[in-house]
Amino acid sequence: MAKMTTEQSEKFLALPNLAHFITLRADGSPHAAPVWYEFADGRFHVFTPATSVKLRNLGRDSRMTLSIASPDQPYSYVVASGRAEIMSGDIIGRAVSIASRYEGLAGGVQYIETLQTRFSVSVVAMAPIRMVGWVTD
Repeated sequence: MAKMTTEQSEKFLALPNLAHFITLRADGSPHAAPVWYEFADGRFHVFTPATSVKLRNLGRDSRMTLSIASPDQPYSYVVASGRAEIMSGDIIGRAVSIASRYEGLAGGVQYIETLQTRFSVSVVAMAPIRMVGWVTD
């Protein structure tokens, strides 16, 4: 395995791979959940239900990690850590942008509209303090 270059990391993060969103529970143990993400302008963005365990954990401790691996090359991956920020403003536009990476524009809009009928959507942003990527040779 070799460390990813910046160019390789950017290309990898542009793919619609699944990320694992890791936060810390009240007792300090890790909580991990699979999520869709978007990496734009040097920040990761993830949408989640406003009542999720992830958000409760971030309310106590804003540290988070995202682990993103390729499904066909699981040892090609990026791990990014930093402090979460709960976004305000046009969060639905950002949520649709994230969902559209995985479902196409029409599917992304429909996905978020359907979610909103069940719960409020929140968007978490994170500018990585530490980010490393590895690629198989």
